[in-house]
Amino acid sequence: MMDVKTFMSQMLHPGTVPCTIFGAGLGIIFAILWLTIGVGKTLLIGLFCLIGAFFGGVKDKRAFIRSIADFFHREEN
Repeated sequence: MMDVKTFMSQMLHPGTVPCTIFGAGLGIIFAILWLTIGVGKTLLIGLFCLIGAFFGGVKDKRAFIRSIADFFHREEN
């Protein structure tokens, strides 16, 4: 049996059982939202979750946005 600390540490590592359970749980939540409140509202909730994750999880926001812009505007030689 896995303790809670190990489970939480493996929850975001792809290929582990806790990550599979976490992903399935998120899928169920979004499916229920999709079926009950509709597609547009569910996508709006997902968008706000991504914005919140960006503000909470990215330390240097300017460098992150610059790296994304550079990725999409690369010049091919």
